[in-house]
Amino acid sequence: MHAQVVVPPSSEVPLPAKPAADSAAPRPDTIQPPFGRSAVPRTGDIGEQYAWDRTELLASGALSVADLLDRVPGAISFRTGWLLSPKLVAVNGDLRRVRLFYDDLELDNLDPRSGSMLDLTTVQLWTLESLTVERLGNEMRVHLRSWRVDRTTPYTRTDVFTGDEETNLYRGFYGKRFFGGQGIQLAAQQLGTTAARLGGGGDALSVMVRAGVARARWSVDLFANRSHHTRVFQPTFGNGLSIPEFDGTYTLAYARAAIGTPSSGPWAQLVASTMRLAETSGLTAAAEATQRRVVLDTADTTTNRAQYLLSGGLTRGPVSVLVGHRIRAGDDKASHSPHARLEFATSFAFASAYAERNGQSMTNRGDAVVRVTPLPFLAVAAAVSRVSPDDSAGTIDTRPGSTEARIEAGVRIMRRPWLSVGFITRDTAVLAAPVLFDTSYVPVAVSRRQGAYVALRGRLYKDIGVDVVATQWDDGGYYQPRYQSRSEINIITSWLSRFPSGNFGFKAVLVYDQRSATDYPVALGVRRAAESGIASALIEIRIMRGIISYQVRNVAGLNHQTVPDFFMPRAINLYGVRWEFWN
Repeated sequence: MHAQVVVPPSSEVPLPAKPAADSAAPRPDTIQPPFGRSAVPRTGDIGEQYAWDRTELLASGALSVADLLDRVPGAISFRTGWLLSPKLVAVNGDLRRVRLFYDDLELDNLDPRSGSMLDLTTVQLWTLESLTVERLGNEMRVHLRSWRVDRTTPYTRTDVFTGDEETNLYRGFYGKRFFGGQGIQLAAQQLGTTAARLGGGGDALSVMVRAGVARARWSVDLFANRSHHTRVFQPTFGNGLSIPEFDGTYTLAYARAAIGTPSSGPWAQLVASTMRLAETSGLTAAAEATQRRVVLDTADTTTNRAQYLLSGGLTRGPVSVLVGHRIRAGDDKASHSPHARLEFATSFAFASAYAERNGQSMTNRGDAVVRVTPLPFLAVAAAVSRVSPDDSAGTIDTRPGSTEARIEAGVRIMRRPWLSVGFITRDTAVLAAPVLFDTSYVPVAVSRRQGAYVALRGRLYKDIGVDVVATQWDDGGYYQPRYQSRSEINIITSWLSRFPSGNFGFKAVLVYDQRSATDYPVALGVRRAAESGIASALIEIRIMRGIISYQVRNVAGLNHQTVPDFFMPRAINLYGVRWEFWN
C-alpha cells in the first residue's frame, strides 16, 4: 500500500519566512563622513595642475617626493644614489625653497647633520592620499594629505616589488569604517636594497596607524607614522667626503579635532603633534674618520619637537578665506607663525594672496598669484613673493630680503595640450651649503639671475600624451645647471572599444632627463657634476583591480652624477604588482 502524497494548491505553497530583524545577513556598504582633512590651497597653474591623487601617485612610477618635483618648472633634484641615499630639491638654484606640509603640519629637518635642509628620502610617499604643489614667486610648497578610508566594506591592498641592487619592497594596507562613523587604518612598508659597488644601501620599515570617529559635521582622529631607516657607508669617488652610516627612527604623531570641511562652508581644526628623530648610528672614531674620509661623529642625536596648529576659514562659492596660527616647541624655546590666505577662483580668473610671519626664521613674507583665462585656449599667469631678511642666524648662511617673480603665458593647441612659456627672476641670495652630501661645501652669495622655460602638457592625440618642461638660465650657477629638461611621452588607455567594462588599463611612459654641468662651491673653488642625459621607461597593465608594473631607470646604463663624486647606479629594473581588494 502506497502512502498518499497531498500537494496543496499553488496558491497555498508556503513562502520562505522573512529573516528576523537580528539576522546575520550582511549590511550594505556605505560611505561614511571623512576624517578631518588639511586645507590644500587651489593653485593657479596654466593647464593641468601639479597635483596627484592616490591612484595617480601609484601609477606615476615615483618612489620619492623628489621624483615628482622633477616635473615642475624651476625645480631640480640632487641625489647620491638609489632609494635610500639622500635627496634634495633646489628651486631656482636654492636648496631651501621647498617646504612640505603633511596634513597641514610643516615638516622640519630634525637631523643637525643635514643643516637646514630636509632629506626627502625621509618623507613617506606611500602613505599619501594626494600631493599638491603650490608654485609661488620664490618657493614651492608641497601639500601632502595622508591616506584615509570612508567605506564600511574593509579595504585591503598589497604591493610587492623586486629589482636590481637586491631591491625588495613590500606594502600592506587595511582600512575599515564602521556604521557609527568609527574607523581604523593600518599600513606598513618594508624596503631593502644594497649597492655593493656604490654603497648607500640599507633598509627601512615604516608603519602607519589611524583611528578615530567622523560624523557629518565633526571628526576626531589619532594618527602616527613611524619609520626606522638604516643606510650603510657610501664611499666617494673623487675629492669629497664619504657619507657615513645612518641608523635612526623618525616619528610623526598627531591628534586632530575638526569641525566642518575646508571645501565648503565654515570650518575649523585643532592639531597637536609631535615629531621625533632618534639617531643611533655607530659612532665614528677620529682615526676611522680620517681613514674612510667621513665626518667625525662622536654623539648620537635625539630631537623632539612639538607643533600645534589652530586654523579655520570659510568657503563660499569662488571665495575662500583661511587664518591659522602655528606654534613650534622644542629645544627649550617656542616660535609662533600666524598666517592667512585669501583665494578667488572661477573658470575665468584665479587670485590668491598669502601672508605669514615665520617665527622660526623671524621673517615676514607675502605671496600673490593670479591667472586669467579670457578664452578657453588662452591663459596668462603670474606670481610674486616678497620676503624680509632672515634674522635668525646672524651668519653668512642668513638669507637677505628678496623680491622674486615669474610670469607665464599659455595657449591650448587644438583643444588638447597646453603650451606655456614662462620667465623667472631670482633676487640676490645666500645659498646654503648641502652639508648632507659633504661638509666641505660652503654657503655662497650670488647675484640676481633670470631664466626662461617652456612646457607642453596634456593629451596630444587620442590616448597619447606629453609632459615636457625645459629651462634655460642666463648663466650656469651653483646648484643650478644652465640647461635642464624633462621630456615624457606616454600612452594611457582603458581600450574601452575592446573592454567596455573598464576592467583593463594600459600605461606606457618614456622619459628623458637632461641637465648641463652643475657646480658646487667649496672653500678653495668648485666641484662639478658633469652634464648627463638619462632615459627611463615605465609600463603598467591593469586587469580589474590588479596592476602589473615594470620600470627601468637609466636604460642605457650610463655613468652619471647629480652630486660630484657620487656615481648614480647604472640601469635599475624594478617590477612587481599592486593588488587591492574590497572584501
